[in-house]
Amino acid sequence: MEYNVEELKKALIEKCKEESIIYALVAINRYTKEIILPNSLQDALNNPNYYVCTCRKVEEKYQIEEEK
Repeated sequence: MEYNVEELKKALIEKCKEESIIYALVAINRYTKEIILPNSLQDALNNPNYYVCTCRKVEEKYQIEEEK
C-alpha cells in the first residue's frame, strides 16, 4: 500500500519531535514509511519509491518542503 504525502509528512514530524531534530533532509519510503538520510540526493530524487523533503523546526512548529 502506498501512503499519501500527508501521512508521510506526519510520520516525519513525529520522528523529528521524538529525536529533537531541528533540520533534516530525508527520503521517506512511500510503502513502508521508513525514513532515511539519503547517501545521494540525486539517487533518492530519481527513485519513485521515495518522497524526498526537508523538515525544519520554526518556532514550535515543523515545516515540510518537498525537494524537486
